[in-house]
Amino acid sequence: MDNIILIGMPGCGKTTLARATGVALRLPWYDCDDLIEEKAGMSIAEVFATWGESAFRTLETAALIALCKRERCIIATGGGCVTREENYGILHASGKVLWLLRDLDKLSVEGRPISAKKDVYTLYAEREPLYRRFADASVDNNNTIEETIRRIQNAIL
Repeated sequence: MDNIILIGMPGCGKTTLARATGVALRLPWYDCDDLIEEKAGMSIAEVFATWGESAFRTLETAALIALCKRERCIIATGGGCVTREENYGILHASGKVLWLLRDLDKLSVEGRPISAKKDVYTLYAEREPLYRRFADASVDNNNTIEETIRRIQNAIL
């Protein structure tokens, strides 16, 4: 089995679903933002404030490269990983890319630097074509975690 890679809007549940799906499938899971914070020695918000978005995206790509070298795991990406074309090949060489869909009014925006600068509707309009292009499949995440895990399992079959 290849890796399961979750993409989607900030606050759509990538980290929560990576953890829950990892438990359900007995697979390790990793969060790209966690690795960035570990390497940078500061929070994502601090990285944005200190070095800016461009530097953050460079760190994000390096984290994706490191995580995608792992096998048989679940990876929660950052919501903006689709904004760098080079990430497409990194993700697809590692596994199946699933786009988590969540109603925009249900997205969590607290503590998310990009969501603080742009409203979710504008951000979604910019990123939707990128998510669509990057994704091997989409998975609705508007119901229970258990239902979304079933949908993820069906998508990877």
